[in-house]
Amino acid sequence: RVRLQNQGSGDGRSRYRGTVDCLRVMIKEEKIRGLYKGMGSPIVGVAVINSLLFGVYGWFLHHLSQVPFINGANADPDTPSVSTIFWAGCFSGSINALVSCPMELVKIRLQNQQNLYTGPIDCCRKIFRAEGLRGFYRGFHATLWRETPSYGAYFASYEVLSHMMTSKDQRLDVPSPGLLMAGGIAGVIAWLSTYPLDVVKTRLQSGELLSDVSGKRQGLISCFRTICRQEGVKTLFSGLGATAIRAFPTNAATFYTVTYVKQLLE
Repeated sequence: RVRLQNQGSGDGRSRYRGTVDCLRVMIKEEKIRGLYKGMGSPIVGVAVINSLLFGVYGWFLHHLSQVPFINGANADPDTPSVSTIFWAGCFSGSINALVSCPMELVKIRLQNQQNLYTGPIDCCRKIFRAEGLRGFYRGFHATLWRETPSYGAYFASYEVLSHMMTSKDQRLDVPSPGLLMAGGIAGVIAWLSTYPLDVVKTRLQSGELLSDVSGKRQGLISCFRTICRQEGVKTLFSGLGATAIRAFPTNAATFYTVTYVKQLLE
């Protein structure tokens, strides 16, 4: 995904013709190990991010359910509405951005590198030396705008789909094939909802000092305009196929595992 999103950031020309071609070129030039570049950062951070995301989501869901104008004046606080679930997801996504931004920045740098970093620790050291702590939050605004609505869509769509894909007598707190499907589709919907912002985020975090004509480093809006002007609107959807292919099994497993663990703990 990162390679496809960032391929036109230099001279504007696309190196890969699509997901399959990108996979073929990477294996040819970097062997199988090239497919696992940047794995260290997600492996360390994914458990932290998911635990934070679902924990904060649960906290906001509980408290927002008590607010009449959000959950409904006559609604049962123990049965939150879809809109309440959406807003709880949005708030949890905004908090999640604080952790996901530096983690994804390191991952993107490692995946785009050509023998510049020896690993995640070396990457962090060089980013800090060159840009300080602020360097880890390059692209934060794009991350925040991506995470906030996408996680609202994530949890709200899962709620709707879980009811659609299970029978009326099926408990939603018990793992089932229907919940597995609902989680996978919800993950794809979440990515689709804000995907262009993810492309902009990747460009901002890639390490290339994108500048405008005045020499000032570009931000979210200026980077968005530059991509549209120089490469066309379709570039904002580059790598979408690879992302959707990955999103379905990843998020199906995530929701299924969360449901299973909650059942064990209860």
